[in-house]
Amino acid sequence: SQIGSGAQPVETLPSAAVVIRPGGGGRGGRALERLASSFRALPVPVVGRMAGGALWFDLRCLEDEAGFVTQLGRLP
Repeated sequence: SQIGSGAQPVETLPSAAVVIRPGGGGRGGRALERLASSFRALPVPVVGRMAGGALWFDLRCLEDEAGFVTQLGRLP
């Protein structure tokens, strides 16, 4: 993953991600946006990034696995 911000975040760290790709015909962009919005609306917001037609969640940012799993039941 990239670290830093601004015009040129050039530093990287090793990481892993959960990647969600839409199935069936490439019309999943809106569904991914809705899913990303639902994750951001959780009591403890989960922010991913959209890249390559997929929603990416960088696991290096996950600090409370149990809390994350518990709140998944709140997703629509």
